[in-house]
Amino acid sequence: MSHFNSFVRIPALALRQRIRPLPRIGVLDEDCLAMRVRPLDIDFNLHLNNARYLSLMDYGRMHLIAAIGALDPALRARWMPLVGSIFITYRRSLNLFAPFTLASRILCWDEKWFYMEQVFRTPTTPGSDTDGLAAIAWVKGLFRAKTGNVAPQQIVHLVAPGLASPLMPESLAQWNTLTREKLVQADGL
Repeated sequence: MSHFNSFVRIPALALRQRIRPLPRIGVLDEDCLAMRVRPLDIDFNLHLNNARYLSLMDYGRMHLIAAIGALDPALRARWMPLVGSIFITYRRSLNLFAPFTLASRILCWDEKWFYMEQVFRTPTTPGSDTDGLAAIAWVKGLFRAKTGNVAPQQIVHLVAPGLASPLMPESLAQWNTLTREKLVQADGL
């Protein structure tokens, strides 16, 4: 069932976009999905399995791509979304049947990559000092055509002509540098 998103949810989303498109949001807006932890999502600790976080994030990114209006053009051009790197930090468990939201947004882009943030939150109790944060992730992704990578600005131009990337936050730039250095070190092993 771990591939439910890949084989059912994502194709269903693509089909839905052709029949009844999602309401459009801006490229830099947050796309929020309400979800619930299901029995096939859990591990032996009875909470959301770490791998399911990543699978749900795949669906969240595809939903975001659809909501900004880029899914249909990408499918027509046969551009494939690919992930280059993910950094995720877990703060609180999501237990069986717990409701949660997955918020996805594009932070910025460069000549090759989109940089996104995805946040899992649980509902908060009024008056509580907790913010409901369950997990937060940064994702570096791109679109690939048969001829090579598609520049993020080309994709943005399809849905928001003239929109430039916001500046990359310093912490995100440091993470990006660290991941490049790790790859260089791994190649040298």
